Amino acid sequence: MSMSPFYRKMRVKETAHVEKLAVKVVSADTTLQPEDSGKVILMGSNGVDVTLPAATAGMYFKVIQTADYATAVCTVVASTGDFLSGGVASADADDGELFNGSSHLTATFSTGTLAGDQIELVSDGTVWFISGSMSEGGATGIVAS
Repeated sequence: MSMSPFYRKMRVKETAHVEKLAVKVVSADTTLQPEDSGKVILMGSNGVDVTLPAATAGMYFKVIQTADYATAVCTVVASTGDFLSGGVASADADDGELFNGSSHLTATFSTGTLAGDQIELVSDGTVWFISGSMSEGGATGIVAS
């Protein structure tokens, strides 16, 4: 396949720019704001509670636990009236976690969670759709409540 002469003569005058994701480091209880949408939330491993803003269509967050569980669970909590719907896959294919969209408000990073366990949340304005991955399943992984 030959390229047209136009493309062979094209010159790039701009330099390459590395784009980085917006990141927010969370090491204490935090309520996310609408302007945090689109950020990767790097969550500590010991007793951190992250509260989501009211669900608004198009909002997105990725929450990653940055260290292995230490001494207290971490949570990601939907604001009042919003629910979590979807699932989190486990390294053990038979042991993922489902969020029902009608009563689950919280994703709890429990005793078996490790650095890198993560969830992604996107809202349609009514519910937070959750997906993610965890190293351990069941009561020791990321748990719906």
